[in-house]
Amino acid sequence: MKKRFLSIALAATLGLSTVACGSNNESESEKEVNEESTEDSYQYNISALLSEDNTYNENLLKGFSDALSDYLGEEHFVITTSSVSEDATSEEIAKAAVKDGSDMIFTAGKQTLSSATSATDTIPIIATGIIDFKGTLRIASLDGKSWDKTTGKNVTGISSKPSIVDQVSLMIEATDDLQTVGIFFSPEDTDAIYQNEIFEAYLDQAGIPWKEYLIPASDTATDYAAEEEAQNSTALTPSKFVAFSAKEGMDNNVVALNEDSVLGLNSPSSTRVALQSDFWTGGKVVRASSKVDEETSEDEEESTESTESASVKSSNGDSSEESEEEITLESRIQEACDECSAIYIPFGSMLTDQMDVIGEIATESKVTVVAGDTTIGENALVTLFSDPYSLGYAAGKKAVRVFNGDDITTIKIGYGSSDDSVKLYNGKIAEEFGMEFPKSFSEIDEFLSTYVYGSNTARYSIAGE
Repeated sequence: MKKRFLSIALAATLGLSTVACGSNNESESEKEVNEESTEDSYQYNISALLSEDNTYNENLLKGFSDALSDYLGEEHFVITTSSVSEDATSEEIAKAAVKDGSDMIFTAGKQTLSSATSATDTIPIIATGIIDFKGTLRIASLDGKSWDKTTGKNVTGISSKPSIVDQVSLMIEATDDLQTVGIFFSPEDTDAIYQNEIFEAYLDQAGIPWKEYLIPASDTATDYAAEEEAQNSTALTPSKFVAFSAKEGMDNNVVALNEDSVLGLNSPSSTRVALQSDFWTGGKVVRASSKVDEETSEDEEESTESTESASVKSSNGDSSEESEEEITLESRIQEACDECSAIYIPFGSMLTDQMDVIGEIATESKVTVVAGDTTIGENALVTLFSDPYSLGYAAGKKAVRVFNGDDITTIKIGYGSSDDSVKLYNGKIAEEFGMEFPKSFSEIDEFLSTYVYGSNTARYSIAGE
């Protein structure tokens, strides 16, 4: 780690020697230059651990690598990349990186960061692809003080959490009559809950009522989460899933949606239930624009009254079992669309593989869906795009600070710049809504098909080169 400092110190020493002894012959000077060149040929061995082999993580790594090339020179480091797969768990590739004597570990995603911190407390770890560093690293708040963004351990990096205040603004801009907002989550999806609560706090400030809707994640998503949390459990959190809540802590009761599952949506390990804002007074009001619409509205009100009556009957215990059996993914989504003007689904949500159903029902109901990322955005009206390359590049600059001697335990976690975000809309859904977006928006498919990752990232270059 100190190779570079040794070479600089040696160069300074040689310079002083030359001034003091101007009579040194040519052979002695050549010897000094050769010694300095040898010391300056350092090379750092870096292990890159990817939680998943996908385009997002690949661009995080590309940005990281390019930053090191720009600041150190590509001849001064070598990166060995490993990805989590059926043949190699995150724990296995992390242990291998430590065994190989890596000078630094780069991680993309929660799985690999958790495994890397378990494998070593001395090798510097630069992490990105993380929404909530504080929760992932189990960093406790002391005496009610705000977290200072340092980890106090051998970890620093760049958060992938998008600008949530910008997402709130996007929802307001894209929804003609924003009365109420639906927030979707799965109880085991800790990152989604973390983002949801920030989103809700901004809605509270804006005076916009919101309501959460619990939707179980698919088996594929929950299997991934189970593996992730199993590696990250501690004596204080032995259960499979612990949903961190800034407002409620970890003592929430659990309400199941439909039947029990292997994941235990009824169990104490699922610690989060659906909440609603303090000033939620009921669903949105459908404003009739014609006599036909008024008649339709009256029919909807009668239908709502019938539903509420059935709900009361169910709560009295007359037909609760029958009511529970009727709750399906489709009915829960329709409930949200009937009550809300817009729906928010955060970055990296476990509901990604159910977005075709969510998007279809929301579009038919003319309800705005704001997506936290472009994958979800394929079935949403609007989303914000942030280039993962830029996040990786920023993480690379953190690595350079470590190599230059800064104490990693005091290097603050960084965040991407909201100025780099691009507003996207889904052309097909916009057409269904009869909406036209201004030039400040780009159509999602057109944008993604032509965008070059890293093209808007300001890179460092040595003066004169």
